[in-house]
Amino acid sequence: MIDFSSLLYAPIYEAFGVPARILCLYDAHFEITVIDKTSGVEVFDGTASVKTIRPAAVMRVSELSALGLSQRDLEGVSIEFSGKIWRVKATMLKPAPTGEAGGELYLFLIEDES
Repeated sequence: MIDFSSLLYAPIYEAFGVPARILCLYDAHFEITVIDKTSGVEVFDGTASVKTIRPAAVMRVSELSALGLSQRDLEGVSIEFSGKIWRVKATMLKPAPTGEAGGELYLFLIEDES
């Protein structure tokens, strides 16, 4: 089985990743690497062929799991990277190419007003 986490994702995140901090309840913070897509990513809206551009960040599922967190833990939390704080409005899993565990998690963001 191909280890996509180390062969594919690791070099991409080393080259394009930025340090980020997940800000959770009770002053817990988790350090992680994300790819900054706050300039926007295309999102297809359900069955309609409507495209929208939304600010996002992308992270490795394996890195999130190593912190003891899951996709569900991130919705509604704040994340800080590239000098700005964002709130996670929604998430979307992009599985690894072979369908094995892992892949990437897209975080769709809104500016945090707090």
